Amino acid sequence: MTDLNEFTAGAARMWGLADYTGLAELLAPASARLADLLPTIRGRVLDLAAGTGTLAATVAGRGATVDAVDLSPRMVELGRARTAGLDVTWHERDAQQLAFPERTFDTVLSSFGMIFAPRPDRVLAEVRRVLRPGGALAFTAWTPQGFMGAMTERMREWLPAPAGIGDPLDWGREPVLRTRLTDAGFTAVRVERTTLPWHFDSGPAMTRFLRDHSPAHHASAAALGERAGGMFAAVERLAAPDGGPVRVEAEYLVITAGTGA
Repeated sequence: MTDLNEFTAGAARMWGLADYTGLAELLAPASARLADLLPTIRGRVLDLAAGTGTLAATVAGRGATVDAVDLSPRMVELGRARTAGLDVTWHERDAQQLAFPERTFDTVLSSFGMIFAPRPDRVLAEVRRVLRPGGALAFTAWTPQGFMGAMTERMREWLPAPAGIGDPLDWGREPVLRTRLTDAGFTAVRVERTTLPWHFDSGPAMTRFLRDHSPAHHASAAALGERAGGMFAAVERLAAPDGGPVRVEAEYLVITAGTGA
């Protein structure tokens, strides 16, 4: 069984690897979609597992007061620089131990962030605790049947998932998702299925991008050493079976839920 404290410390280091700004740009349309769900957003907003601040900057620009939380010191550093001059306050914290008072926020948002918390029940309990009555949660999650899910499973053939840690892909399984949210006290759960384009000149171009800009892929390459080439070759075949350009529409869910009156 994986030690949760060790896993969390390792995750904080891992998310500081590579140049995440490139991946953040690729994922930016999903952050925009989240922000567009709440076009008249006001009040105090929590951006959970905020990365380099794409979503925080968007909602702050629309008039919200934003607290951005991330586990990684490097992400917090980059996020502060990116959102300088905006009403965004950064915190280096674990999503499972937010340390904010109860009923602090009107809205909690997370773009492909909180799904990586090792204990889904804990992160949802914290989100529910810090939301005010009538508040809203909105977040995105990769689906297991989409490209990101297939790539994750392919990579796990080389690096199995740690035992006892929540599977990020479970957030994209709608029955599991709805049960988790209901059990945590959320209501009015709505799920939208959509896609994000992953377009590259070739499979090798995609994996070079991932090794340079994705902390998870960077860390996987370091862990595998000489074996990393085999894993990335398998990922390239998945993305471009004919050896041509990568033209993938990566499926994900946009989820909203409320706290009730």
